Amino acid sequence: MAIKLYWCRGKGRSDPSQQNFGDYLSPLLVEMLAGKPVVYAPINRAEMMAIGSILPRERKAKRFFLPHRLHIWGAGTDAPGLSFSARHHYHALRGVKSCEQVIGLRGSPALGDPGLLANHWWGGKARPAKTHKVGIIPHYVDRQHPAIIDASKQPGVLLIDVFWPVEEVLRSIQACDFVLSSSMHGLIVADAFEVPNRRLRLSSGLISDFKFVDYYSAFSLNEPEPLCSSALERLIRQDVAELIGEYVRPGLSGLQAGLLRSFPFF
Repeated sequence: MAIKLYWCRGKGRSDPSQQNFGDYLSPLLVEMLAGKPVVYAPINRAEMMAIGSILPRERKAKRFFLPHRLHIWGAGTDAPGLSFSARHHYHALRGVKSCEQVIGLRGSPALGDPGLLANHWWGGKARPAKTHKVGIIPHYVDRQHPAIIDASKQPGVLLIDVFWPVEEVLRSIQACDFVLSSSMHGLIVADAFEVPNRRLRLSSGLISDFKFVDYYSAFSLNEPEPLCSSALERLIRQDVAELIGEYVRPGLSGLQAGLLRSFPFF
């Protein structure tokens, strides 16, 4: 019996070239860990949700106008001041901020974004050689930003498209010494493969800042100050390692182990 999973499909529902790799990593990971096929289901018919800032969708988890319970594994919030029902099975949540918004949350769910298990999905496949100094991963709203276009022309830079197939994005991230990303799952997958990285903030107001705060709270970290477009302009004359600064993700292996232990089998 296939698992009915909800994930954010966006325009990818009708156009495969618009499938955001971070969202479409969700069914791949769930299928790998469950050992069962996964099918997309709208939230009112789904059994489970995983990767993404999709916790607010839990309000629509109703059948015949009656609330039903979801298995929630690693989903997160996207804004302050929200509240979510505790009726669901909370196996894992992306961060501390998500936990704080579940009113009457029982127990202590595992913490972390399931994208941190991208290295487990990669498994025993050969790791690609390092071919580029820095990978730049723009959020889809930033793809045509002038600073992105200019930076992509510099030597040693690999521009990674969030709409590439999941495996291609994972391979490309591993092939870089460093990653700069305005896509949150660009940062998360880089963390999974322990590629030093830092967030770019290019389109202020268009991308939730709170979801980044939530993600880093799982590591008991404040979010590192994001870099702005001028950082990309300095790539030619400044070492990218200096731009990224100190790179630490305390407890990464513990978060990964907790996500694996908490995966729901139903």
